[in-house]
Amino acid sequence: MSRKTWLIVLIAAGLGLAILIGVLGTRNEPSSSTTKAQATTTLCGSLNTFAASLKALTSIDTSTVTSSELSADINAVQSAWSGVQSAVAGVQNASTGDLESAWNSFESAVKNIPNASSVSAAATSVTQAATELQTAAKSTAASVNCTLST
Repeated sequence: MSRKTWLIVLIAAGLGLAILIGVLGTRNEPSSSTTKAQATTTLCGSLNTFAASLKALTSIDTSTVTSSELSADINAVQSAWSGVQSAVAGVQNASTGDLESAWNSFESAVKNIPNASSVSAAATSVTQAATELQTAAKSTAASVNCTLST
């Protein structure tokens, strides 16, 4: 073979090797649709946990609840909210405006607990805000095609 032929063969082999390395280097990376699906699945799970904590809070008997029971249920909701906030950051099309607004109302009700005339009055205020929060959570779940189990 001539020198020119060897040069063409080596260049072709080099290009082939570069393409092969490029293909093999990206085969284990998740596609953006897989990443989006995983983010949505994570958000759905967080919303389900959140909805369950809200259901527990709204199911309390406001006439007999103790301050420690109310506090425990509120803490569970707040903890679940942290998970929702983390998960929602990964989902671009999640409609969270109503959810944020309802959360702010809930937080306001929680902050006003010391001003309530009784534990029962505080529980009533907080559970009403939690009911609004449940509705907003369902709306957010629907916006990303999640089905809440509670």
